[in-house]
Amino acid sequence: MNNKIHAPLCSLFSTAFMITACGPAPDPAAAITGLKMQVATLESREQIRELFANYGRTLDSRDFKGFAALYARDSEYVGGGGAAAHGPTEIAAQLEQVLKANATGANLHVFSNEKIDVQGDNATALSRGAFYAQDAAGQPVALIFATYKDALIREDGQWKFKRREVIGDIPGPSNEEKAGMALPKLSGDWMISSSVGGKTPITVNCTLVQSRSNLSGTCTPVMAKPAPSTLSGNVSAWRARWGYDVVFNGKPGRVDFTASKMTDTTLEGTLSLSGTEAPFTAMRK
Repeated sequence: MNNKIHAPLCSLFSTAFMITACGPAPDPAAAITGLKMQVATLESREQIRELFANYGRTLDSRDFKGFAALYARDSEYVGGGGAAAHGPTEIAAQLEQVLKANATGANLHVFSNEKIDVQGDNATALSRGAFYAQDAAGQPVALIFATYKDALIREDGQWKFKRREVIGDIPGPSNEEKAGMALPKLSGDWMISSSVGGKTPITVNCTLVQSRSNLSGTCTPVMAKPAPSTLSGNVSAWRARWGYDVVFNGKPGRVDFTASKMTDTTLEGTLSLSGTEAPFTAMRK
């Protein structure tokens, strides 16, 4: 018999039936190790998602001690305005100040679209979020939509923020500005009248400084020993908003203007005084 014309049975079966049973047997230990690594990565991602949820939960419930515990000992927080805070205590204090200035009632953080990359005890993530506050009528108002850019670390067995950067998406430059459309020109001195907070009319003098779609300047109430307050806001083709923090009888408050009718010489809209709203009118001086 000529052995050369008889291929080994293993090769014949492999060719005819496309099976690989004759190859090296898989290593059970390596397979188990790979599976454990996959499970560990999935667990880390789920714990990081829980970290994101706890970020919103602690802020919404004003649990600033719990909020501070979400940050690593050597951590950094960069807010939408670019101001950085370092370490759990300083970061919690900054967010407490921001919430007091922007949400006097109930508020709610929501998160979505997480992309999480885990590398051992370190991770990076990109996600989106929105911040809602309650208006005077008890209705939700969206204050900001943002992108969260995170560096995370597993510290003492817990995933924590190593660095969180909040990038404001909306409000941002108006669509009209991006398209090159002309915006209302609000720079100048305005005398604003309203009856917010009572039957007695109040008067506020505001100096608006407009740079493209951004508003800055000061507002000063007409009263004994008035003190000017620094304002910030924005303007689009159909609406202008600006506001500032104040102190009434030793208590912190917030004044916000929304102008929905704008001409070269007049403004009309709504004035909110710490959640109490009333119409206002303004005349250019």
